[in-house]
Amino acid sequence: MGRPKLLLRIAGVVSAAVGLGCLPVGYGVNPQRDMSLFENLADTGIFVKLGLILIVAGAVMFGASWFLPGEEPEDLL
Repeated sequence: MGRPKLLLRIAGVVSAAVGLGCLPVGYGVNPQRDMSLFENLADTGIFVKLGLILIVAGAVMFGASWFLPGEEPEDLL
């Protein structure tokens, strides 16, 4: 019964995490990071707009999940 709520929360968190991965961190933070083409492009700032869109979309999805009907597991409260 609470599956759409859970799926929306998971999608929101994953979307926000991918968005954070698109933001530049800077060169020299981790030597292994400098070996990745995606990370090098992210450090140039090419994915900033995409990252911000994904972070906002993830936050909206996560927030919207609180308004869906469904039972919360009692052991997590």
